[in-house]
Parts: sequence; C-alpha cells; structure tokens
Amino acid sequence: MANQQEWDIRRFLILLTRNWWWPVGVLATTIIAAKLYLRYTTSIYKSDATIQIELDRASLIKPDRGDGGNLIPIENMADSYVELFTAYDLIQQAVRELKLDWEIYSVGKLGRSLVFPAPFQIEMRDTFQAEAHTVRGSFPLEVEINGEASRFTLRKNDSILCQGWVNKWTPCRDVQLRIVSARGDSSYPSGRFLVQRLPERVVVQDWQRKVSVMPKRGLTAWVITVNDISALRAQSFLQKLLEHAREYERGLRQVHYQKAIQYIDTLLQVVKYDLDRSQDSLFRKEQMADMPFLEPRRKRTTELFLHLEDYRLRRPEDEALKALRTDIQRLLDSLRRSPTVSLRPIFIAPSVPSALHTEIEAVNQLIGHREVLMQRYTPAAPPLFTLNQTLLQKLEYLEYRIAELLRLRIEQLKNEQREWEISRRRIYEDIFSERQFSLQEEDVALRRSIYKSLLEKKIEYSIQKEAISSAIRITQPPTLASIPISPNPIQVYVVALVLGIIIGVGSVILWHLLTQKVSYRTDLEGLSSVPIIGELPYARGQKGLFPFSTLQLEIFRSFRSALGFLWEENAPKVLVVTSTVSGEGKSFIARGIAYVYALSGHRVLLIDADLRRAAISHEVRGLDKGLSLLLSSPQHVTIEECILPLGREGLYLMPSGPLPPNPTELLDTSALLQLIQRLADKFDYFILDTAPIGLVPDTLSILRNIPSAVTLYVFRADYSRIPFLKHLEEMIKIHHLQKVYLLFNGTRLSKPRYGYGYGYGYYGNGYSRKYYSASEPTTSVWKRMREILPI
Repeated sequence: MANQQEWDIRRFLILLTRNWWWPVGVLATTIIAAKLYLRYTTSIYKSDATIQIELDRASLIKPDRGDGGNLIPIENMADSYVELFTAYDLIQQAVRELKLDWEIYSVGKLGRSLVFPAPFQIEMRDTFQAEAHTVRGSFPLEVEINGEASRFTLRKNDSILCQGWVNKWTPCRDVQLRIVSARGDSSYPSGRFLVQRLPERVVVQDWQRKVSVMPKRGLTAWVITVNDISALRAQSFLQKLLEHAREYERGLRQVHYQKAIQYIDTLLQVVKYDLDRSQDSLFRKEQMADMPFLEPRRKRTTELFLHLEDYRLRRPEDEALKALRTDIQRLLDSLRRSPTVSLRPIFIAPSVPSALHTEIEAVNQLIGHREVLMQRYTPAAPPLFTLNQTLLQKLEYLEYRIAELLRLRIEQLKNEQREWEISRRRIYEDIFSERQFSLQEEDVALRRSIYKSLLEKKIEYSIQKEAISSAIRITQPPTLASIPISPNPIQVYVVALVLGIIIGVGSVILWHLLTQKVSYRTDLEGLSSVPIIGELPYARGQKGLFPFSTLQLEIFRSFRSALGFLWEENAPKVLVVTSTVSGEGKSFIARGIAYVYALSGHRVLLIDADLRRAAISHEVRGLDKGLSLLLSSPQHVTIEECILPLGREGLYLMPSGPLPPNPTELLDTSALLQLIQRLADKFDYFILDTAPIGLVPDTLSILRNIPSAVTLYVFRADYSRIPFLKHLEEMIKIHHLQKVYLLFNGTRLSKPRYGYGYGYGYYGNGYSRKYYSASEPTTSVWKRMREILPI
C-alpha cells in the first residue's frame, strides 16, 4: 500500500481551487495589513543628484593618471571631494538657510504629518528686552491657529499657555511671544500644529547621516543622495547642499591659490636675497680678478712669448758679437805686444748688428792706413805711433761697445724671462678666475630665471584666482521623489502578496497534509489495493428519503450492474454497506442502491443494522420495532411487524428497533443470517446499513456470520482520511474478509477533477441536465470558468 499521494501541478491547482476562499482571505488580510503599515509608518523619501568632478581643474597640481610623473593621486583628490559633501560647516550652512532646526507637524485625527517649508515661526522676548529671539526651549509646543480670525492658542502638555493674535506680541507667562509667517506674508494656515525645535548641532549631525555619496562611473561621476521623511525637504536640502558645495569648493580653491601666491612671495624674497648676494659676490670677484684687464694681460703675455721666441731666433747674432769681441781682443793683444806687428782687418759677419758696422769699417780703414804707414815709416816714427794709439783707442772702444751690448742683451733677456714667468702664472690664475666668474654668472642667470618664473607664476595664479570656477558640474539636478523608499510601497505590496500567497497556499497544503483527506478517485486507487467499484457525485438541495439527482440515479444503476457480477448463485444476495466513521454517506449509498434495485422490479429489503445510531430508522420514525427485537426477543414480535414499506413498490425497510444494551453481542450470532435465509423467498436483495467499522466492531460480527455477503466500503471525498485505508487493509488481513469493495462518494462535479475515474462524459453535469431535466437551468459564468479552466 502506498503511504503518500503523488503530486503534480494539476493536483496542486485543483487543491487550491477547491479551497480558494482561504488563500484569497489570507491574501486580502496581508494586503490590508500592508495598507495599514504604509498608512501609519513614517515614510522615507530619497532625492538624488548626479555630479561630474573635473579633476583636471580641481587642483593646482595635475592629478596623477598613472604615468608616474605627477604628485597627487587621483583617488586622493576624489576622496577629498566626497568628504566635502559631508563637511559639518557646509551642512550647517544649509540647515541654517532652510531653517531645518524647526519641525512643524500638522496634527490630525489619524496622526500627524510634516509641513515643509514651515508656514510660521515662534518668536519670543523677555519683558524688558526690545529685540526678539527665536524660542529655544519649552519644546515641543502645540499651536492651534485660526487663519480666518488670525488668532492662535499655544498649548504645552494639553495645558493652555496663552492665546492671542498672530503677528502681534502676546504676554505668555514671563515672556512675550508672537507667531510670524515664515514666508514674510500675512497668510496663516488653519489647524493644529506640533512645533519642535531641535539643537542645531543635533540637526546638523542628523543631516550628515542622511547624506551619502556613491561612485557612479569611475572616480569622476558621483551620485549624491539625501534621505528624509519629506520628499520636498530632501530635494530642497540637496539643492542647497550642491549650491554651497560649489561655492565652498570654489572658496577652498581660492584659498589654495592664495596660499600658493603667499608661498610664491616667500620664495621670491628668498630668491631675490640670494640673487643680490650672488651679484655682489660676482662684482667683488670681478674687481679682485681685474676682469676688464684680462684681455690686455693676455695680449702682453703673448708679446713676451713672441719676444722670447725672437731671442731664440737671434742667438746667431750674439754668437757673432762674441766672435767679433774675440777678434778685437786678439788685435788689441797683438798691437800691445808689438806696435810693428801686421794686423788683419775685422771680418763683419751678416748677423753683426748694423750699428757696429760703421765703427768696424772705421777700424778696418785705420788698419789699412797703418799698413801703408808701416811701409813708409819706422816703427818709432811719430805718425805711425800716433796711428797706433788711435787704433788702440778705437779697438778698446769697440770692445767696450760689444761687451756693453752683450751685457744689455743678456740683462734684457733675463728681465723678459722673469716677466714671462710672472705673466704665465698670472694667465693661469686668470683662467681659473674666469671659470669661477663664469660659474657665478651662470648662478646669477639661474636665479634671475627662477625669479622671473616665480613672478610669472604669481601673476598666473592671481589671474586664475579671480577667474576660478567650480570643478563640480551638476549633470542631473536633485529629483523630487514621488514614492518613498522606506517603506517602499511596491516592495511592501510585493512582500504582502508573496506572504499572502505563501501563507494561504502553504496553509491549504499543510491542512491537506495534516488532515490526509482524499479528494479524487485516482488518489484512492494509488493508495489502496482494495478494488474500487465506482464513485458517486455529490448533489445538493434535495430532501426526502430518496434525495437522488438524475445523475446519481444513473450512477447507482451502474453500481447495480457492477454488483451483478459479484453475487454468489446459491447464497442470499446480501450487500453490507459500511464505512470507517460516521458521516461518510453509507446510509445514503444503501438507500440509493436499494432504490435502483426496486426500480428494476426486484424486491429489496433495506435493513438498518446500525443498532447504535440508526439514521434511516430515525428518518422514518420506526424505532419501536425492528431488528434489535427480532434478534433479542423473536418470540415477542413477528417479522411482518418489523418490515415497513418505503413508498416504492418492491422496496421495504427493516428498522433497527430500540437501542439494545449489547448490540455487538446481538450481531455476533447467526440469528441475522438465519433471519435473512428465512426472508430469502420473499426478497431478492438484502441491503444492510451497518455501523462504522472504524468505531465499533458491530459490522465485523455481521461479516463473520455472513461470509457470502458483498461489502461496500464507503470512502467520502474530502472527508475520509488516508489512515482509514490502512485500517481497512489491516482488518481485511486480520479477519480474512472477502468481497470488500471501495465506493468513492461525494465527488463534486462543479469543481475540477483529476485523473480519469468516471469522467461522466455522457452522464456529466451538462448532459444530465440536458437529457434528464425538464428545463435546462442557467449556469453562472464562474461555474462555466471552473468547468473549463483547471483552477
């Protein structure tokens, strides 16, 4: 025996269709709960805007884009702009301008709602003060305003503080107060209002938590979001926040430019001081090194070098002078030793200076004249003596001239050599000084270029400071939310719908699993090995002892045909109708089968064998005499007295009789079988309506004593449970029951059917009305849809 039902989508839909009212009710309850939740829950609205940060213009230094040559990473710049929108000073400015520290709620019968912008404000002053100041204590206050009468009533904890005219000072305990329009006009709303004033610091911190910044695309596009209980207030705050953020960012960048300009001024002072020092040092170096005379010194050194080179070229002349001096000394020595010695003329070399040529020629003439006189005179002759003396003087003078000339030339050479050495050392010093001077000139030029570039940068920053624009560009202005984000109506309704469906459908399925009721014949066939003889449709609205519809009569006729193959030939045709518990329709089935047998012309005896709760006997009011008396006291009553006609030819009833104290013992004897055998000649069929087999053992006693009886076990749709089948099989196995058949009762034709079973194609609801009804009743649209659709 199978212990569970097989499920598929069609069974699931049919189960929901047959119990549609419960999921619909749960779903309606969840929707109503969602509406109430949305009505009495504080809604949160979101306003968002998209901005574009132009980072190329956002800093004095170009942002780093990965080339490794910049100083500020673009991520740090983006983070600084994100922190800008949650800056305390910026949000504080927006709170002050929008006066968000004031909260005014309109008080109604079903709650309160925020009013923004605030329609009025309360001002208060001390009695001895002239200037008004905004109330900062004694909040919250309840204000009732009559706009038409221009009057107000101020309450605190349901007690009236004061009453007065709007826009006029009114004494209120120890202060004076007045209510003024927040818009500056003379219009005032009517109604009750709850006025709340919060500390500014708390309000600013609260709005800081309401602002969120999220990246949208890379590091330059951002979404600024503000959440608040008022959609208009969130949008207004975000607009102010963006306006002040742009101005604040522009001011910060101007401050940065100003700081950069001040830093450049400091650098200019340092560079100018260093430049002045370098220029002074250069001037002193120029003075010390006599830089203007550097070129003449080089020229003089060159001339000395040329003179020395010229002296080297004139060395043969010096040699000639030395040779000439030697010749003259030889002539002098010869003339002094012997006045009569013959003298040779002096040879004039080409390298001999031209200044000595005249004097040498004069000496050579005297030597020539002496040779002539020596031929004419004696050595002691006066003319020759005089000529020798003159020649001696000339030679000595010429010797002196040559010696002096050599001395002067040697002294001049020494002086020039000494001066050349000094000039050569000086020229190297000049080269070193020139190099140092050149380096100092380059240093001065570099400092001048730095000073010039700093001046240009200062002018550039000064111009950019005045012409600076915000790097924040608003690509999407703040939106005005039409629906709240928390609670989100769509989300709440979806959750309510899902919960309603889950709870409703789950409850139906859980109820079905807990109750374990069978709804369809196919389920019964899959759960039990006991053969099923058929199923009987459900009918409503008919009353009487035989309240059968046309379709039910046709089904009973089919049962009659099926039972015709089950009777034994030589035994009484006894049909025992029973069930597990009461209410499964066994009495109805017993009457219907007895009725159709009577319609076919047979004589049928319907025996009410349920001695404990005789439904048929109660209906015909035949409890005085019956089966219980025939079984317990057959001598006091006859069989004819216990048989009643049921208004149909051939159909009779044997009531159960009075309630006996021991019904099980009465039925556990062979008396009932003997009674049936005695009546077998008068009746063709015996239909026994017995007690529920699952509650009392009466029916088992009957079956043990009438083994040839056919047992019709009634199983009612959506009423009988699956454990009943297991109980039936256990009894069949234990008591060795034979000829037990199931009959599925209570099939609802107005609801979807699953599987095959008796499809009632010809005997269906529509055909039965067409062929077995005098007039065809109208069918509602809902019923037609249920017949067509599987739900």
